[in-house]
Amino acid sequence: MKKLTSSALLLAIALIFVSGPAISSIQAQTEPTATSDLSAGKTLFNTNCVACHLASGAGGVHFGSAVSADLQSPGLEQTYRDNDHLIVRAILEAKDQDGAPLDMPMPAWSGRISQAQAEDIVAYLHTLHR
Repeated sequence: MKKLTSSALLLAIALIFVSGPAISSIQAQTEPTATSDLSAGKTLFNTNCVACHLASGAGGVHFGSAVSADLQSPGLEQTYRDNDHLIVRAILEAKDQDGAPLDMPMPAWSGRISQAQAEDIVAYLHTLHR
């Protein structure tokens, strides 16, 4: 029993050591990049997103049975597990926090806006509060 406990402890330490960089990488993805431009994000949001998500980001616009998402904080961060990478993916690939397709008519913006522009939008979204 004592040998099993020591082995389990060593395994746990090894997993923490190995996953440490992965955890840091996930945490880094949740923070706006140092180069994110709030002003550009606001402009992009107002140009491309307001028609469906409203200027406030509250959403609620009906498209048949689909309803546009509320993009305000803190709900957005909770839905996307505080991971900006997942929010950027939602914008560029129209995929939800689990990788499933978002409801239509949310388009995949990849090819129309860049990764950096999507990051600017995400930085701006963090300023929208309920």
